[in-house]
Amino acid sequence: MEIKNYTNALNAYRYASESASRPVSGKAQRDKRKNTDKAEFSSSARASFSDSLKSAAKAAADSSASPERLAALSAKIADGSYNVPSEDIADSILGL
Repeated sequence: MEIKNYTNALNAYRYASESASRPVSGKAQRDKRKNTDKAEFSSSARASFSDSLKSAAKAAADSSASPERLAALSAKIADGSYNVPSEDIADSILGL
């Protein structure tokens, strides 16, 4: 494979990196702001989202935390037989 005209790509890269290091002022600064997105959330929306997240986490924890299961896990921990395979931990971290 032969790559031709790579100098144009290098020049564009150099120009972009030099432009990024220069201070932005005046019209250029206003133009830069036009190209950004901004999201604002009211305090009630933040509180609602936070409450729904907390209730979802609590429901997920409560669904698998029956008293019988907790007692069995406590007994295994107490006698030293509780073991979680490292593969299960890795899968949980990676979301598999």
